[in-house]
Amino acid sequence: MNPFFNIDEKIESKSQEALEKCKDAFKYIDEITEYNQLKVQKAFIDNGISESHFASSTGYGYGDRGRETLDKVWAQVFGAEDALVRHNFTCGTHTLATALFGVLRPGNKMLCVTGTPYDTIHNVIGISGEEMGSLKEFGVEY
Repeated sequence: MNPFFNIDEKIESKSQEALEKCKDAFKYIDEITEYNQLKVQKAFIDNGISESHFASSTGYGYGDRGRETLDKVWAQVFGAEDALVRHNFTCGTHTLATALFGVLRPGNKMLCVTGTPYDTIHNVIGISGEEMGSLKEFGVEY
């Protein structure tokens, strides 16, 4: 019985039954968690992360060794060639827009092989809304 709250014994019993039924799934999740924690710790060690990497900078990002080194950590963790991790990417659309503006050049065509992209990116690629600030303004076709 729970000594802190007055919870009905039937509820406590059902809770224990549910936990017993889920124990294998929780064990599997715990194993994945442990593996990923070790992978991140290894990346921190390999890249020499210390408290100095979390110190504030000028805000411009030039020569910001913390930002650059933490990008290397994320790349290693995810097995990527490079990474760009920022707290100020406000949503998936913002992140995708940044990536698209970074790789598409005037005259390029962007193909959407799985169909029309989701609605919040339409303004970014120029299939709706104002062209100002979209990829279409810069000569990229959808």
